[in-house]
Amino acid sequence: MIRGFPDRPLSAGETLTLSHARDDLLVIPATPNSLVGNDGSLDDIRNVLVFTRNVVASLAYTDAGGWTVVSKVANPSAFEDVLDSLIEFRGNSLADEDRDAIVETIAEAYETFTERTLR
Repeated sequence: MIRGFPDRPLSAGETLTLSHARDDLLVIPATPNSLVGNDGSLDDIRNVLVFTRNVVASLAYTDAGGWTVVSKVANPSAFEDVLDSLIEFRGNSLADEDRDAIVETIAEAYETFTERTLR
């Protein structure tokens, strides 16, 4: 298990709690489908990006294996690489989403995060 993560998918509130626990940590759902189920209701979050000041990682939850670090890079601004690794890990099941919109949303969240951590 990954320290700080429960041995189950996260709720939306838990991603916020984890992100607010430390100024140098941001945990966000990787894609809209990571947050909202097919029926439009909030789902358990099984795909997240985790940013620190120096690293970004994509994590995936599977029922068989729990939380897995799919990809990690030492340059948080290279989050697109870990996002692509996560999409590939999920067997392109996330490929139907608008990747450009996802990247834009993550970039905005990362910019806000870096402004917060540089204070």
